[in-house]
Amino acid sequence: MYDQNRFQGIAMCGISGILNFGGQPVAPRDIGAMTDALAHRGRDNAAVVLGGAERGRLSTYPGVALGHRRLSVIDLAPHSAQPMASEDERNWIVYNGELYNYRELRRELMGLGYAFGTESDTEVVLVAYQAWGEACLARFNGMFAFAIWSEASQSLFCARDPIGIKPFYFTRDEQSFKFASEARALVAGKTPALDSQSVTCYFLSMYVPRELSIFAGVRKLLPGHCMRVERSGKTEIRSYWSLPATGTRNISAEDAAVELQSILDKAVAAQLQSDVPVGALLSGGFDSGMIVASAAQHTQSLHTYSVGFDDGRQFNELPIAKALAARYGTIHHERVIRSDEVMDMLDKAIACMSEPIADSAMVPTYCLSQMAAEDGVKVLLSGTGGDEVFGGYSRYVGASRQRRLFYCVPRSIRHALGRTLFRDGPLGARLRHPALDMMLYTGGSPKLAGQLLSGRGGLNVFFETLAQDIFPPPIAGTPGLYENMLFDLQVYLPDELLTLLDQLTMAHTVEGRVPLLDIDLIAASYSLPPALHVSQHQAETRKLMRRMARGKLDERTFSARKQGFSGPMRYWIESNRYRFRERIMTMENVDMLNGIRFDHLWQTGAEQDPYWAGEVFSLYCFATWYQAHAAG
Repeated sequence: MYDQNRFQGIAMCGISGILNFGGQPVAPRDIGAMTDALAHRGRDNAAVVLGGAERGRLSTYPGVALGHRRLSVIDLAPHSAQPMASEDERNWIVYNGELYNYRELRRELMGLGYAFGTESDTEVVLVAYQAWGEACLARFNGMFAFAIWSEASQSLFCARDPIGIKPFYFTRDEQSFKFASEARALVAGKTPALDSQSVTCYFLSMYVPRELSIFAGVRKLLPGHCMRVERSGKTEIRSYWSLPATGTRNISAEDAAVELQSILDKAVAAQLQSDVPVGALLSGGFDSGMIVASAAQHTQSLHTYSVGFDDGRQFNELPIAKALAARYGTIHHERVIRSDEVMDMLDKAIACMSEPIADSAMVPTYCLSQMAAEDGVKVLLSGTGGDEVFGGYSRYVGASRQRRLFYCVPRSIRHALGRTLFRDGPLGARLRHPALDMMLYTGGSPKLAGQLLSGRGGLNVFFETLAQDIFPPPIAGTPGLYENMLFDLQVYLPDELLTLLDQLTMAHTVEGRVPLLDIDLIAASYSLPPALHVSQHQAETRKLMRRMARGKLDERTFSARKQGFSGPMRYWIESNRYRFRERIMTMENVDMLNGIRFDHLWQTGAEQDPYWAGEVFSLYCFATWYQAHAAG
């Protein structure tokens, strides 16, 4: 049940910091500009602390500074503000996130003799680091990105949660190390250069994967990784989290459904805690519906938000969502986005993105977050991650004739075919590398990426670079289903879906939470036999969740086509053809895009190409993002 003290001092926010090497003092304007660029992430409080004996308490070393923007979800008292110091002021932290097991850790630390001055989970992270050092990360269950300055070691220790729910970007050169919650904070006030490899990746996948960033010199700290940066410039990055073991248990479908439902209920209960109104995104699908069904056991004041379009081009899920909201007694809000609103909303959503993403879900996510903010709801539960945890994507099974044929061929033979008969081009790359198959199935344009490179040979080399140097290596012996799901868990989920959710909720100073990405739920789900999740050749997905959902969700959910929060992309383009063309053609003079044949997109019959709409949409999103963040 509700417990007001459960999560006092939750730190949903933006963080930033600078560590200059060689003793150069940090200029207040520099850390101030970075922190101000994150203002939308936390409008309740802003603070910076500077090193130097005459400038503050952070450190005797003048080359360090920390900044913080705070969104107060619980505990508005100033004693929980950040940057936060340890009792002896030898360690300072800036932290963005939430530990779901922080009370248990707090009790354990108090048993070890540590004292606490606040009820915040921020202080628990700080004290846990004092007690256990870097090993504290193995004890955390939550979503987080943080940096701790240690006066004793004269170094910054930084970490990001195992799934990458919270973002962490950084730059490092010979003079300094800088970090922030968003990449644009690291280039604030500049006309930034773009990274050519990342631009090519964007057009190939419609997002920027792994440690890459669209801005030259900027990188992401990978999920489940930590780093230490010393004042000398010495930098070490390592993984601290191991991926879940796959297919290790023999268990019946009935027992598995009961076990996973119990874990899900616990995760939802933990993430409901707040003394501000809490909401949930609600489509007509399984993931959001199961979260609402679980949340209804713990609260009678849950707000739910649904959205649809007036164009009639998609299945309308609003009646299913409305019926489910009525069934569970939520405070329901819905909106139909008019066709004449879509483009302005799309432009605003793209401008909120720190890095470009081409996903029609930006429009409904932006709208839903805005609706919640207008109602004073600061926390939104999202079903993001359900497909990656419960095997929900059609690409995991033979959903089409071509896909069935693909999966009928053993992986060893697919690999051999990709190295011989189909050595060149996207098909060969997909046959050789399951990771590239997953990436290319979700969207993107090998044609546009190839135009940015030097011919077909350049694209083939780029595919191999992705597979060998950027994407996580496959784990020998992993069942095919879990090999695909692990790629999505490590790449598509953090770099596309979670980035989109984080940026568009925080654009309205709303915190997005993702109960289906609880690490205990992930571990339990991945340990099951693959056949409990999908029937690969029968094109049946999310079998276990369907079993869990019986009697909880609307029957229409079981037969409806998977849709979620997305929009009719091709219809938007056809209805706003001039606007799309005009915006895209502004990219003709961008040197980095010189190879793209923009005029070919508008030739008669071009729209007959099944990939045309995706290419036009990705170019439009890039052009709009470029004008907002990179044009100068």
